[in-house]
Amino acid sequence: MEFQKFLYIFTLVNIATFALSVPVLAQITQPPFNSAQSSCRATKVSTPVFKEPSTSSHAIRILSAKTKITLAYIPVSGDRFVRIKAPTSGFIQTAVLKFCQPNNNTQNISSKPTIGSVCRQIVRRETIRRQPSTREPFITTLSPNTVVYVNLVTGNIVKSYKSENYIWVEIDLSRSFPGELSGNGWIVNTDLVNTPGLSSLAYCS
Repeated sequence: MEFQKFLYIFTLVNIATFALSVPVLAQITQPPFNSAQSSCRATKVSTPVFKEPSTSSHAIRILSAKTKITLAYIPVSGDRFVRIKAPTSGFIQTAVLKFCQPNNNTQNISSKPTIGSVCRQIVRRETIRRQPSTREPFITTLSPNTVVYVNLVTGNIVKSYKSENYIWVEIDLSRSFPGELSGNGWIVNTDLVNTPGLSSLAYCS
C-alpha cells in the first residue's frame, strides 16, 4: 500500500512538472493567422480617426483621402468600425476604407469608387434643407451610417454648391427615402472654415 501511494504521488508530481514546463502560449489554443488578409488599407475620402468606435467620440485626427493605414486586426463582415495602429491609433469607419493598391504600374480599378456612383453614407450627423443655406427650413436630420443618394450633373460630377463657407451637395430625396420624402434636398458636405478636411459623406462600402 505504501509503495502504491508513493507511486501515485510520484506520477502526479511528474504530470504537474511537465505542465509547468510547457510555455504558456503553447497551452492556449490560438486561431491561425490568415496571412492572405492584408492589414493595409487606404482612405477613400478625408475622414476622422475617433478615440472610441463611435462618431460621437472625440476625433483624434483627420486623415486625407488616399492615406495608407495599418489595421490592428482584420474586421469581420458587418463591423462599422475597426481599430488602426498607423499612422495613428484609434478607430475608423470601415465604410471609408479600401484595400491598398499593389506596388506596380497596374491600377487596381476595383478598389476605386465607381465612376458615376451616387450612393453615399452619412459620416456625421447633418441636416437636410430645401435649399443650400442654413437659413432654409430643414427637412430632416440624418444620423451617421444613413444611406442617401446624391444627384449628378454632366460628366458624372456630384451636384454641389458653395454658400456661407460651406460646400453643399444635392440629395435625391425620392430615391433616398422612397415613400417618405420627395423632390431634392441639400446637405452640408464640408465646412470650409471650422473643419475643411472633414467630409459629411463617404462612398458606400
